[in-house]
Amino acid sequence: CFLLSRKCVGVDINPSAVALAQRNCSFPIASSMAVEYRPAIMHGDARALCDDGWPGAAYFADPDSFDHVLSHPPYKDCVIYSTNIDGDLSRFPGPEEFRREMEKVIATSWRLLRMDRYLTLGIGDNRAECFYIPVSFQLIRSYIAYGFVLDELIVKRQRYCQAFGLGTYLCVQFDFLMFTHEFIATLRKIPRHKVDLMYLPDDYYEERSGDVDGIAFERVLREVPPSPIERKSVVMGSVWSFDRHHRYTFPQLCMSRMVERFGRDNSNWEHVDLLLTSNEPVAPLPSDSDSDDSTSSVEFQDNGTRAGDYERRRQRQIQQNRAQLLHLGLVSELGEDSSDTAHYLKLLTMPPRSSVPLSLIVVPHIPNSQFQLHHIAAYRRALVQITHDASRRLCPAGLLVLGTQDIRDENGKLWPLGMLVLEDVQRAVGAIRLRLKEFIVVVEHGHARKRDDVESRDKYVEEKCFLDHPEHLPIVHAYYMVFMKLK
Repeated sequence: CFLLSRKCVGVDINPSAVALAQRNCSFPIASSMAVEYRPAIMHGDARALCDDGWPGAAYFADPDSFDHVLSHPPYKDCVIYSTNIDGDLSRFPGPEEFRREMEKVIATSWRLLRMDRYLTLGIGDNRAECFYIPVSFQLIRSYIAYGFVLDELIVKRQRYCQAFGLGTYLCVQFDFLMFTHEFIATLRKIPRHKVDLMYLPDDYYEERSGDVDGIAFERVLREVPPSPIERKSVVMGSVWSFDRHHRYTFPQLCMSRMVERFGRDNSNWEHVDLLLTSNEPVAPLPSDSDSDDSTSSVEFQDNGTRAGDYERRRQRQIQQNRAQLLHLGLVSELGEDSSDTAHYLKLLTMPPRSSVPLSLIVVPHIPNSQFQLHHIAAYRRALVQITHDASRRLCPAGLLVLGTQDIRDENGKLWPLGMLVLEDVQRAVGAIRLRLKEFIVVVEHGHARKRDDVESRDKYVEEKCFLDHPEHLPIVHAYYMVFMKLK
């Protein structure tokens, strides 16, 4: 803000954080820079910025006086930032208690922000008793309910966290994924009477039989391929990346990895495909007779020598041997960025078994390019019906996996389907019957870097972002929510 000649005021309730920020901002000022733009950083409580007894209240006395608000609150009690500071939001362990205190911060932000200006929220999620607590979506919902509209929802991938070692041990010990993402939400202040809460009508949450108008259901029951390893033994984060394939679609590869990670040996799983009947259908599953081209092509530098030809043949033979071992179920390539094609082809050869439980139901996401505005309500209603069905048919501790992708309609409005579908499920069956176990962000390679990529000056290529619409970022990620049946 200082370099751009913008006035900035920073507030934190932790004196240590205030002291660190003040020290970082104590840099020399060039003669061409105005002192008035140096950031003002002070100790205070974001819930009560206008209290008369606080020395900094004069900065926040006038409503509609700020052009932008940046908020990065604690992720509930994910990290306890203090042990004795009264009002520290990281010391509120209960979700409802944390939300109630954050609503005071939201009210203050709405009061100070000018109309049609933006608030940027950085927020992540938490866990309780090995179940997933969607703090981010709960907080975004509170902002929308108070008088904001969500303009952008960006997934920030998180790597090299200090708690990685401990998290690796805990996720294997207690069978959950490590947090490797958080959200950056851009919200805009609007008049409260124009807020669209995006709820469905009450009767849409009731259990009904038959298809939903505009949505066709295709169900296939198969046996879960046995795994040569214990699935939870593979350390995986909450962001999964996928290679692009010329034959198999992104949703199909996502479905394959969901089965590979969350399937259960000696049980069946069900694939539920949703088709928008007024549009072109999603690409169908290939038949069992399709040729196995699970080995991806590998290019080698051809130097015109016999050694180059030998290396190509050797690497090709290694890939073929690997694919055969995967097909026979003797090895596993389960991971955050595995190729998935060998396991996907294995899925197609597995007929259902009799007298075994149904442990998994997977609904792949529909790419948002196929949606129109009138599809959204019917799609959400279809997922509600699948949820009711899954709560009856799944075995105890069985899993329902719902894939979805945010949508920006033809009017430019963002529909956060990840948040909306999660709310629909909770409203339809409640957290007592189906509880959120995992939340996974999936993305194709090309939009997210691989963890092991090593950049050098010789390999560096300047990155460019091409926007379909100049005012908004493209939506390239999807969400997969894993719900566990409790009773």
